[in-house]
Amino acid sequence: MSLTILDGTGQGFLAKVDNQNRVLTKATATPPLEHESDAHGQAAYINSTNAATGGQEVLSIDNQESDLHFHITRLLLNSTIDTLWTLFEITSGTPGGTAVTYQNPNLGSGITRSLTAFGNNSVTGSLSGNTLFHVASLADTTLPVFLEGSLILGNSDKVALTADATGTVAVTVIGFWADD
Repeated sequence: MSLTILDGTGQGFLAKVDNQNRVLTKATATPPLEHESDAHGQAAYINSTNAATGGQEVLSIDNQESDLHFHITRLLLNSTIDTLWTLFEITSGTPGGTAVTYQNPNLGSGITRSLTAFGNNSVTGSLSGNTLFHVASLADTTLPVFLEGSLILGNSDKVALTADATGTVAVTVIGFWADD
């Protein structure tokens, strides 16, 4: 008995194979952020600029989607002086302050999701929690932190970013929603 694999065109042709009888196929690999933005319009850019006074929260993010997780793929951190940044999971305190509206990079999608972010000089709430990581940046440089979607916020999960600096700091968070 032999195995026959058709090429999938509906024409009845056999699939092409290489010299070791492996099926030849073409595939396009798309990074998750690009896929979710293009196919589903479910990506976000969150921007916050602050006049930091040292050790304060400069941005907090709270995913409010009940059936979608928010995957953070990268952070872009910038400050006018050398800065120690700390990202932590919020386990106590309720974030408040000036709301920051996320931007959907798929400008034609019109899709909005439930995400609450506070920043721009006024994160409040006496927040505390479990430190996820520390990273240092040099003055007047942008430090990219690549997380590749590994930081995942489920429903009502919250994180905050602090800057241990006195000067102007800017943060961009890039991520997407997916139904894991």
